[in-house]
Amino acid sequence: MRWKLDKIRFLYPPDDFTGSFTNEKMQERHKALQDQKIKELLDQLEKEQNPLLAMGVLNPLEHVQFLRNNLEYFKQHQCLEKAFLKLFYRKNTPFAAAGDYESWKFLLETCDRDLLYQEGSPFPYERVTAYRGSVTGVRKGLSWTVSREKTAWILDRWEDKEMGGGTVFALDITRKDILVYIEDTLRQEVILIPERAETAEIREITSLPAI
Repeated sequence: MRWKLDKIRFLYPPDDFTGSFTNEKMQERHKALQDQKIKELLDQLEKEQNPLLAMGVLNPLEHVQFLRNNLEYFKQHQCLEKAFLKLFYRKNTPFAAAGDYESWKFLLETCDRDLLYQEGSPFPYERVTAYRGSVTGVRKGLSWTVSREKTAWILDRWEDKEMGGGTVFALDITRKDILVYIEDTLRQEVILIPERAETAEIREITSLPAI
C-alpha cells in the first residue's frame, strides 16, 4: 500500500540521535543504522493494507498526522471513526484537553456521525448535566463527563486555585447535542457536536447541585 507520509517523522530516540560523533566511522555506522531502520519501517508500511495497523507501525506521536494524511483510506476501510476515538481519548479527558481544538474539530467533522455514534454506547438520558474543567479557564471543549463522582473529585482537588486548581463548568445536554457517548470502566463521557460546544450557555460551578 502506498500510504501518504508527508510530514511524518520516522525516527525517535534512541534511533534518532541528533548530535554528532567525534569518530567518523561511528558517525557513518549510526547513519547506516538509521537508514536501515527507516527502510524497515517503510517495508512494514508497504505490507499493511489496514490503515489502523499501518498507523501502529509508526511512533504514537505521528499517529494524528498519519490519520490526517490518509483520511480517504480510513474512510474506505470504515475505520475512521474508530481511529479518531482512539487518538482523541489517548490525549483528551474532560479535565485535561490536549492538542489544538480546531484540529480535533476538523477530524471530527470528517467522521460519519452515524458510524461515530455506533462506536459508543446508547445514550441513556433524556436530559443530563455534563461537566468539564480547565486549569486555564477555557469553557469551550468537545469532551464532557456525566459522572458526578469524577466531577466531585475534581472539584475537591481544584478547590484551591493558588495550588494549581482549575475551573469546572456545567452544561445541560440531550441526545441531539452529542456525537458519541462512551461508557466503560474508565469513563462516562460524551463528545459534543462542535456547534453546541461553541454556542452553549456554559456555567461555572464550585459545587455539585443537589439531585
